[in-house]
Amino acid sequence: MYTRAWGRWVLRAVGVRATVEGIENVPDDDRICFVANHQGDLDIVIMLAFMPRPVGFVAKSEAAWFPFINIWIAALGSSFINRKSPRQGMKAIERGVRSIGRGHAMVVYPEGTRSRSPAMLPFRKGAFKLATRSDATIVPVSIDGSFKVWEAHNRIESADVRVVVHPPIRTAGLGAEERKAVPELARAAIASGLSAPGAPEGSIA
Repeated sequence: MYTRAWGRWVLRAVGVRATVEGIENVPDDDRICFVANHQGDLDIVIMLAFMPRPVGFVAKSEAAWFPFINIWIAALGSSFINRKSPRQGMKAIERGVRSIGRGHAMVVYPEGTRSRSPAMLPFRKGAFKLATRSDATIVPVSIDGSFKVWEAHNRIESADVRVVVHPPIRTAGLGAEERKAVPELARAAIASGLSAPGAPEGSIA
């Protein structure tokens, strides 16, 4: 509750005019992993503000130094990834798996970094291990326009941002071949909610 109120206050303060669609697609499942595209730093605040339950993050280690935001995401059981260390990255994923197992919803950005544009970068299939190893239900989320707030101008600008929550993808009980298809299914769902989807299907690194 407090994180949602704080997130919405931040968005209003920087001039974000947000519309949110499909929030009814978030299931009541105990194990949830939100998978979203990543246009800008404000995406963390957007997820805190509009998801109907508290969320933690699997985020780059640099996010631990963002003023104020770092306090909230650390308190919510987030895992920070050192992108220069694959071993540390796997440990962060395992911490995220344990958090989901305890009933904490988690957010992962499979592009691995901000696109700084309306288009998506290729997805890293390793990001989906957080969901498949915990048998979590994946909820794809499209965030369209957040890069306009900071990344487009290197200064804060007001902007319209559209958030679309898509129908869930359940991973529990899937066979090995079915799990291999999950990243493409999630990417296609997210792309359908963007004004500039980016690279074509098959963009899984």
